[in-house]
Amino acid sequence: MKNIAKRIGWLLSAATVGAQVKAADVSPSPGERPVWSVREHQGMPGLWKDGQPVTPMIFWQWQPEPYEVEHMSAAGISLFSFFGSKQHYEHPYWTKDGRVAMPFQDAEIRELLSVNPNACFLPRLFATAPEWWVAENPGEACRFSWEKKGVPARESFASQKCLREEGEACRRAVRHLLDADYGKNLLGIHVANGPWGENFYWDAYYSATTNPAASDQSEPMRQRLIRYLREKYGNDVGRLRDAWKDASLTFEAVRVPGASERMRTTAGAWRDPQKSRAVIDYFECHNEVAVEMLDHYCKIVKEESKGTLPTMAFFGYTMDENWSIENDHRGISKMLRSPNLDMLSAPHTYYRRKLGEDGEMRQYLGSAALHGKLFFDEGDDQTYLEKKKPHPDKRCTVTTAAESQSLLYREFGNTVTHGVGLWYMDLQGGWFRDPALIDTVGRMKKWADVSMRHSRRRVSQVAVISAPESEFYLGYRQTPNNEISYGLYHDQMGAFYRTGAPFDWYLIDDLEAIRDKGYKVYVFLDCFYLTEAQRRAVEALRSDKRTLIWFYAPGYASQENLSLPRMEALTGFALEPVEEGALQGALSSGGQTVGIAKRQKSLFAVRPGEGVRELARGTESLKEKTVMAVKRNPGWTSVFSSIPGMTADQLRALYREAGVHVYSECGDVLSANDSWLMLHTRTTGTKQVVLPKTCRKITEITTEKVVAENVSAFSIDLPIYSTAVFLLE
Repeated sequence: MKNIAKRIGWLLSAATVGAQVKAADVSPSPGERPVWSVREHQGMPGLWKDGQPVTPMIFWQWQPEPYEVEHMSAAGISLFSFFGSKQHYEHPYWTKDGRVAMPFQDAEIRELLSVNPNACFLPRLFATAPEWWVAENPGEACRFSWEKKGVPARESFASQKCLREEGEACRRAVRHLLDADYGKNLLGIHVANGPWGENFYWDAYYSATTNPAASDQSEPMRQRLIRYLREKYGNDVGRLRDAWKDASLTFEAVRVPGASERMRTTAGAWRDPQKSRAVIDYFECHNEVAVEMLDHYCKIVKEESKGTLPTMAFFGYTMDENWSIENDHRGISKMLRSPNLDMLSAPHTYYRRKLGEDGEMRQYLGSAALHGKLFFDEGDDQTYLEKKKPHPDKRCTVTTAAESQSLLYREFGNTVTHGVGLWYMDLQGGWFRDPALIDTVGRMKKWADVSMRHSRRRVSQVAVISAPESEFYLGYRQTPNNEISYGLYHDQMGAFYRTGAPFDWYLIDDLEAIRDKGYKVYVFLDCFYLTEAQRRAVEALRSDKRTLIWFYAPGYASQENLSLPRMEALTGFALEPVEEGALQGALSSGGQTVGIAKRQKSLFAVRPGEGVRELARGTESLKEKTVMAVKRNPGWTSVFSSIPGMTADQLRALYREAGVHVYSECGDVLSANDSWLMLHTRTTGTKQVVLPKTCRKITEITTEKVVAENVSAFSIDLPIYSTAVFLLE
């Protein structure tokens, strides 16, 4: 270890470019076990130990490997995380004889500390019932609409018996970790459940975007649905009968809707609440069950540690993964309001993570920060070393160390500009066994330490707003009943990262809380369903020269009905329904074809009217209809797009008209906050950057070179597919 430290000891030196500071001390306290927490630091949620902020950078493996622990420790990494679903299923801590024992976990933790005694660690603790428990309690298991061979039976998240008994085992496991000789090194618990520990429901194993998930039709789920309905309808069977259009229904006779019912749309691409209320209610309940399960186990960690251990969970993934409706984390708004959850994590998007793409972090980061939750990006980008394996993973897209470094820098740039945490992940082993990659991680850790001394506050003037429950009212994805969602979450989101202006992503439930935060543009990405309160919060934004951008069907659905007039009143456009058409248009300026080559039922076109300026006309059956338009209203501007085809250039022009500061027009991926800026290039050339303020010094940290001083604008030559990260002082 001494030799390793000597070779890369510069990483730990205080004499570095810029305002480098010594990393916070995270070694175990000599007395009582330390108190870890999450609270504000420099304008964003931060990780704290005994009243001192700690750099939120972690290295993750399935289990600690001495080589990586030694080298990463020498590079300055002191926080580690490990254990996955494989280790849990092979080594469950709750045994059939009723004991809670963790010999495998104990051994691996001690292996970590034998290499680095000062390491602190965040283990995953699976709150999953062992297979023996499910076998002994078949009535508490999921009962799916259809079965798939090779997938073992698993407990229903709605099982109260499992929550009690697995909860007690989980409590004893937390106690074991706290009381062990390594307890002072424990920084928190990553609570895991469901497939791959990501808190999806078990039917994710069965998931297909074009079909309903197998779902849970068990008796525990049915009983939970009954309780949900009693609460929703005030225990009034008359209200339930009216909503479900069944004059003889009783609460006790309620059943979980089958697959064919969940698959059915009743108004073109839509589930009409007047005809599909039973299915929509089930979707609402199903997502609430996942929240209750996760909150239950997080609360146990809090209780057993007397509040000294932060909790982490995979939850709140943005909707880009294309899971079926039953499987996404659509209850994230409620989970963000739980006092029992401190940290969230997710792997960044698997759809735009190649060189030249944005690597979007899959969380509503604006809302997470608003509610004091620290997010960790799971940096599981495969390095070129995966390609050298006899049977490499097909998702590996890089072939050299330099290309791998560009992705590692992009991960760092995304996280530091958003003021969130990061773990570099050695998912399949051996990805970092190259001194150059260790060196890169060390450099990023050093600059992550520096970032803790600077403002981490976001400075975006654009807010993207989402309503994850909206797809309860639409058909399943990647069918003509819902091609729009894929286009919005993939193609359209990608354009936002290339505008040259940073943005913050919020949930619709937080809209009222951010009204006075100075956003000049609000983008309503997927707000097809709005409650009355949410609609009023949206309407309150139509002033102060704001620009509101709407996609597809804003406010079309409510609890009561589908309404075109309500959508017209919200957007200020006269609209006409179109039975079906292509999700493409030809721009009025230049004729460029935009959108995606998919067909969608239940589209909407803009009717001509006073003050309406066409931005794009549809193609094929919509070639005579306006699918994208802008309208200047007194005090505000409305922009409507029926298709996921608004380009980065169009958005940038709209931003400028709204007074949004645009940092760059080069079309590269850009992210920025008060102190940091990242460019990840899509082209080779000179990149011009205009800052919103004059900076005393600008340091490009991947090369550790000062590129400008006392300026409010600068330029830099960058090759294609490179990442540059700038400290703005």
